[in-house]
Amino acid sequence: MRIEITKGLILSAYSTSRNSLAEILFPAGEYLANLTPEGKIEILNSGTSKAQFSFSQFREKLSIGEFVLLEA
Repeated sequence: MRIEITKGLILSAYSTSRNSLAEILFPAGEYLANLTPEGKIEILNSGTSKAQFSFSQFREKLSIGEFVLLEA
């Protein structure tokens, strides 16, 4: 799916370049998002970072306007 982040957010994300969790800036813009086998929604940032959200966390971000679902 594709989402839009409406304003720059600092999210806790897994950095593949560092192999650890880090606070990473996700600037406003469009991002690819996937459903993981664990049932979480994973947002990809330039292929090196991934932020994961539960459905309820993702739904909250949608309801307050921080995320916009562009394509499912």
